[in-house]
Amino acid sequence: MSDTAILEIVELANGEVVLRPAEATGEPLVSIRFSEEAVELLRRSRFDVAREMLDHAITRTHLWEDDEDEPEEEAATVH
Repeated sequence: MSDTAILEIVELANGEVVLRPAEATGEPLVSIRFSEEAVELLRRSRFDVAREMLDHAITRTHLWEDDEDEPEEEAATVH
């Protein structure tokens, strides 16, 4: 058996896009909620935008690495 987690990106009925383990019933690992203004601007692209945000979080950061010895970086605000 593998220790590799299977993750899925799902758009919920309320419009929220979540990252969760496949076949999970509990709390999602990450959730993204767009404001009404953003939904209007993005329209059908909002799922693609959310997927890119999650892809960045997973592949370009150390989101799920187990590096307890390294100090945590402060969260940055992106405008």
